Amino acid sequence: MQSIKSVAAEALNARMTFHSDYCNKHTFTRGSEDVVKPVRMMILNGKVVCPRCELEANEKKLQRDLESQIEFSQRTKNFNMLEKHSMFRDKTIAQATFDNYKVAEREETANKGRTMELVGYLKQGEVFNTFLQGHPGVGKSHLAYAALKALNVPPDPDDPKDMGKSCLFINMEEAASAIKDTFSNKESKYTESYVTQLMGDADYLVIDDLGAETGSEHSDSRASDFIHRLIYKVTSARQDKATIYTTNLTSKKLYQMYDSKLVSRIMQKQQYIVFKETSDKREMELPF
Repeated sequence: MQSIKSVAAEALNARMTFHSDYCNKHTFTRGSEDVVKPVRMMILNGKVVCPRCELEANEKKLQRDLESQIEFSQRTKNFNMLEKHSMFRDKTIAQATFDNYKVAEREETANKGRTMELVGYLKQGEVFNTFLQGHPGVGKSHLAYAALKALNVPPDPDDPKDMGKSCLFINMEEAASAIKDTFSNKESKYTESYVTQLMGDADYLVIDDLGAETGSEHSDSRASDFIHRLIYKVTSARQDKATIYTTNLTSKKLYQMYDSKLVSRIMQKQQYIVFKETSDKREMELPF
């Protein structure tokens, strides 16, 4: 009884139309010599071809396609950084866009427009920092993340030199907590060096809720040496890159919490977006 493979092979051979010519491009090694091994040509889709040449061409194409996919996958790492490596205190921020930032007051309308305008300048290659300041609940984090979403451009698949842009959103309180956890949890990857490198390497970075990592905004506490060191390392690595900060703190409070040299560094090349009159959106949503 014939096997399924032999039946399939016979059926395939029955459909093949061979040609009288042979391809003499293929060789094998015998001893120290390369010996030509003729391959009979066949007619495929009305064209006379060498089946072995066709097979080798297809294998090369598959290899090129695979290498192209791997190369593009490497280049999309920058684009995927925002989703994979951001650190949130409020994970709903990950859904924030300019479109779903609802405006009802004159100030928030102006601040949304100004943020979008600054994103346009960043896209053109300008380098500066942006500071969104105001009391809680006005949408500073929302606008900051929306800016990253607009800046998070994927690489051009047809341009192997285009690496796209890497964007990262880091809530300072969450980052500080994750780093401190590594002091007792040796399994965690969020060491101080890992987090600072992550923040330093991103093309565009949001440092969210600056000052919250030190405790209440109404306290008189100063940032710890650990926090000073963390922020200093990040700002040192980002002197030629754009950073967006959000904070509830006034400039007076920032100078009280942090070393004056560090605050001066944070304030370098800043564009300011200040909320003074906008209502707390979270309070407006309360049913009582």
